[in-house]
Amino acid sequence: MAHRIYVYNVDSKTGEQYSHYLGEWNYEIPELFLPLFSCNPRSKGKLLYFDKENGVARLKSFYQLLGEHYQLLYKKVYYEPVNKMFETLDALPYDTFMIDAWDVFNMNEEKHADQAKDWVLEIKEKSRLYDKAMSNQNLGWLEKEIFAGRGYDTFLNMLETDWINYGLGYWNDDLYKNPSETFEDNGFWGLKDRKGNVITLPVYDEIFAFNDEGIAVAQKNGKFGYLRNDGRVLIECVYEEAFDPLFIENKSYGTIEVDKKAGLIDIATGEIAIPCEYDELELLWYSGLFNAKKEGKYRVIDISGQQIIADYSEDPFDYDYSELLYRKQAGTSKRAYYTFGGVFLGEYPEDVLTHISEGYYFAKPNKFQKKINIIKSDGSLLDSEVDSMMVMGDYGYTSFAYKKAKEWHIYNTKSGEFRLKGHRIENIHRDWYTQFMRDIFLISDENGWGVYNAADDRWLLPSSAEYKKIESCREEIFRVILSKGMFYYDQKTETQSSVYDYIGEGIDYHEQMLCLYKGDEMFILDTERKLHQISDHQLGDLYGKRYNLRGKDQKYFLDFYKAWTERKGSGYEEYFDDETLKSRAEEYFKEGNVKDAVRLYTIGVERGNADMMVELGFIYTDDEYPEFYDVKKGIALYEKASLQDQSFAWNNLGYHYQNGIGYPQDIKKALKCFRKSAELGNGLAMQNLALLYFYGDYVLQDYDLALEYYKQAEKRFYFNEEKIAEIYYQKNDYANLQRYLKKDAGNTYSNIYYGIMYDEGLGVKISTKKAIKYYEKALEYGYYTTALKRLLYFYNEDPSFADPEKYQYWKAFGEENGMDV
Repeated sequence: MAHRIYVYNVDSKTGEQYSHYLGEWNYEIPELFLPLFSCNPRSKGKLLYFDKENGVARLKSFYQLLGEHYQLLYKKVYYEPVNKMFETLDALPYDTFMIDAWDVFNMNEEKHADQAKDWVLEIKEKSRLYDKAMSNQNLGWLEKEIFAGRGYDTFLNMLETDWINYGLGYWNDDLYKNPSETFEDNGFWGLKDRKGNVITLPVYDEIFAFNDEGIAVAQKNGKFGYLRNDGRVLIECVYEEAFDPLFIENKSYGTIEVDKKAGLIDIATGEIAIPCEYDELELLWYSGLFNAKKEGKYRVIDISGQQIIADYSEDPFDYDYSELLYRKQAGTSKRAYYTFGGVFLGEYPEDVLTHISEGYYFAKPNKFQKKINIIKSDGSLLDSEVDSMMVMGDYGYTSFAYKKAKEWHIYNTKSGEFRLKGHRIENIHRDWYTQFMRDIFLISDENGWGVYNAADDRWLLPSSAEYKKIESCREEIFRVILSKGMFYYDQKTETQSSVYDYIGEGIDYHEQMLCLYKGDEMFILDTERKLHQISDHQLGDLYGKRYNLRGKDQKYFLDFYKAWTERKGSGYEEYFDDETLKSRAEEYFKEGNVKDAVRLYTIGVERGNADMMVELGFIYTDDEYPEFYDVKKGIALYEKASLQDQSFAWNNLGYHYQNGIGYPQDIKKALKCFRKSAELGNGLAMQNLALLYFYGDYVLQDYDLALEYYKQAEKRFYFNEEKIAEIYYQKNDYANLQRYLKKDAGNTYSNIYYGIMYDEGLGVKISTKKAIKYYEKALEYGYYTTALKRLLYFYNEDPSFADPEKYQYWKAFGEENGMDV
């Protein structure tokens, strides 16, 4: 279960809180709303506070940028929910947003107040990124920073997610669906808007809950009527009783009572839709039909009061989830079933009737009948004693087939006619294609296989002895197997191809419809129905995607590919495009086949591919591969690749200058190479620069510069939390230090810092007990002399914690591990 944060609107001076919570969000503030919480973020105890007015202004600026960047400003689907969101935020009565994240804070052992402080720092840091994006009017780099490793990759993906609805979906819908709230004064009820202004005087005995359309029942002087949430009186309180409003066919109605008789009123016009003459009046689900009781009998009427079902019942009619109405039958499990139009379908047990299309149903075998009945839309039987049904679907389909006494029949519900009458059908073949091709049947008869359109009553492919089998191959496409070869038939375009040796599904499903083979040639039919011949350079890439194929299609492709490699001979990889060549070389390298990896990388180098120059250079400069070890060759490849600004080439040259491998050691040149690589966006180079300034090897130690490079590397997924933590410790920045200690998922490096902090009161209250706990944990992961010395002091010299047994244990631990104690 996701842990939540809760958002409220409060008065910063009085602490008064708006009656509705604003939203509840999973774990964190949604990325869309960071600017809203960027103005004066602060914590007090476990709670976080933010200025509302400036925050809303910041969010409006950010949304203006979003709208301009994605060209959404004039699209109704964007501005309607966004305008409603800002109207809602502007109307909030108090000056401050408050976030209560207790549920999320419970996930961590740290004090809630400390976590709240840390979160404020995070929000401030992230806010700077948004400020920069709005200042530069550029979202590109912000999206890379914010969405790295997240579920979305752009703000647009997030905005267009259905439930998010451009941001409105994050907020409690009571905020914008109900612009007012009830209040009591001397036992009477009225309405106030969000700012506290009275919009309906307190004159009502009671105002009941407003529905989604903003309408509620109101009681005044013992009489009932209907009130809108903006204060407008819709129906005066003149009725003996009024019930919750009903929303039917985009109009609001209310059930009312006069002289203890129920009827229906149109709330918008005040006109009586159903006269008040019924003992009971109850909506049947959302069908717009009502159970109406009169003179002890139930009947079904529509919204105008017209009786829909001719029969009456002692008990109420009920709704069945197959979109039928029924009444129970005394003394039997059968029910009398009716359509919403009042057509009587017959008496059947529960869960027996299934809709076909156009008001046709079939009744499955049950304890009262052994076979299937097919019922027409007028309630009469189309056929009975049916053995099996083939129903393709009930929405958009107008045809079905059934088998009776070993004979197949096809029927079209729209025309009310049988198809192919007098034509003996041997079999109708079921396949997954039906979800893409409505009313299309694969038929085999005495002539052979064929494809028939039952909606139009015509053969798409007349049955023929030449067609040995017809199979669905892709949406709307069949492959027709002949005695020699096959062709495809495209039902969408009603085109028939020439004959090929084999036809199968496309390898890249989203771009290719079919793969087609003829002799030594391979073709692709793309999703725009255009045919392309596959060149030798494309085959390697397709082979890399071979697992997208299944069964016969995969086997044929693999056999074709194998034959192609045999025709091309031992150097067939030379035909691969660069990406495929590099990928195959990487596979060889991972498998330990360095020889073939070198062979393929060499092909890439000869083509001038900088990435493969670097990969081959790495092998040449790594003494783990003595057969190929040649530093001079490797450096030459790095130098050549660097001319194309290959970032790893520059980084690797920096490594060689730094360590004097293949070059005389030259730190200035090493720094120049690392910096060039970093400018090209290489995270490893950023990390290497950080290391140099962190340790002060060859350069003056500079924690600020090291931190800057580590932060840049972190954005490119080179993580160095332990070293960043050490920098913050050395800089006495204990707030940021704690942030990075919390990133220690393995619980390896953080313990020594926590021990020192609690021991000396650095950023936390002194707690010797906690210091001892963390010092002991630290020694489980490393040999920290500081931790050992402090433990020996506490257990030997501190009267509050002296423990001879523990002292001896840790003394022995130090001696066994060669630690200076």
